[in-house]
Amino acid sequence: MDKQKTEIIRLLKHKKETCARLLQKIGEQVEAVNNQDHSRLAVIIEGKEGLIAGLNDTDQKIADLACDLDEATRESLVGEFEELGRRIEADLEKIIEQETVCQEKLNIVKNEVLEKIKDVKNGKVLLKGYGISPRIKPKISKNV
Repeated sequence: MDKQKTEIIRLLKHKKETCARLLQKIGEQVEAVNNQDHSRLAVIIEGKEGLIAGLNDTDQKIADLACDLDEATRESLVGEFEELGRRIEADLEKIIEQETVCQEKLNIVKNEVLEKIKDVKNGKVLLKGYGISPRIKPKISKNV
């Protein structure tokens, strides 16, 4: 019972550290989005995916361990580590907020690019209206 409790505590602390690293990565992502550094953005997103997968694994392990605990032990854990839970929740809210900001900025950039593509396509259509110059045929036959 105590082993499970200490393991849950260790996993919660690990989750807090992972959330802090994820928050740092998202700060780098915001900077990369503002600078329109697409190659760096791809590397940052790849790193974030690993951290998010780690968070999911940690959550699953905590849930599995918590299922084996009795109700009284779970309530004592919640009471003892309520502050840690609030910090994790606050970090997750910040992460979601910054992700939303990045997504909005990227949507603006995407719309600008789509508008440019549409303008280029319209320009090509307008040029077709003038007709294509006929191919100039040689006056001397190649068969001679």
